[in-house]
Amino acid sequence: MKQALLNLLIIITFLNLGFGQDQKLPYKSKMADLGEIKMQYMDFGGEGIPFIWVQDFHNYFEGPYSKFPEAAERIDFFTKLSKYAHVLAPLRRGYGKSTFTKWGYDVATQGEDILKFMDELGIEKAILFARLPGNQDITWIAEHHPERISGLVYWDGNPILIVGCGNEDEILLMESWSAFAPDFEKEQEKRLVMSRAFWRPHFLSDKDSRIKIPAIRLLSSKYDDSSVISRISERERLQADIANDNPKFKEEVLALKTLVEDTLRYNRLREHLLACDPSKKLDEGMERAFGSYLQTELKIFDYDTDDYAEYIAWELEKVIEFIEKLK
Repeated sequence: MKQALLNLLIIITFLNLGFGQDQKLPYKSKMADLGEIKMQYMDFGGEGIPFIWVQDFHNYFEGPYSKFPEAAERIDFFTKLSKYAHVLAPLRRGYGKSTFTKWGYDVATQGEDILKFMDELGIEKAILFARLPGNQDITWIAEHHPERISGLVYWDGNPILIVGCGNEDEILLMESWSAFAPDFEKEQEKRLVMSRAFWRPHFLSDKDSRIKIPAIRLLSSKYDDSSVISRISERERLQADIANDNPKFKEEVLALKTLVEDTLRYNRLREHLLACDPSKKLDEGMERAFGSYLQTELKIFDYDTDDYAEYIAWELEKVIEFIEKLK
């Protein structure tokens, strides 16, 4: 009896490790040689117009985030989309099998990486699809190389601005917060975030700047916060970070704890952040720069109570409609 149970345990372990079974993934992992770096990408197949996902800060195909429910949702999203376009998902330098470097995490370099990726695959123009930091990259490409873009999909609203006016406590807060992400060791996480912290689109300061590219902006709330730091500076969110008892984050936890417990200092930071929050100006800038080329779709969604799968299905429907219009 004991031997039978032992044999069963061995078989289960064997299967869980991925051996002895045919794991059919909906994509093929490939490599593109960009010269300075090599870039891993997932090819979901499909025919017609190239559709390129510009990655956010996480790798949903392997590593810590691949086990989160949203990873499976994104993969399913791309799989369904491949019936309407050729879907490609490149990984940023440092992620997966893409070359790790200690430089090149700023918006301009990451935008150039996408263009070199397109060159390597012989793609003249593509639809670019992104969210959060990826929205920065696709906006940079749109402002510098509009001839390479067939259309833009802004998932979760406008391109984010990581810091507002950038005073000392604001930078301390962002650096400390970024250390907690699980993808890399904390100094690399800080480098990833802070390399693009002060990026701004040209249209924010240049009122005459125009982007004549079809774009769709998908919103889950009427006014999406474009400034990340405005959200993470909320006291409740900071208290959760302070509760982190991992000794490797001791320095960051202490910095946040000191900030929050100094009521005067914390209140001044919040006032500063609210005064510097660029969300409204960014929203106005997007609408001014794109004009009639920008299509905005809104579906009010509460992450705590609403059905996320239903929201994803709505996004997929809107993106498919957008692709069909471009065709």
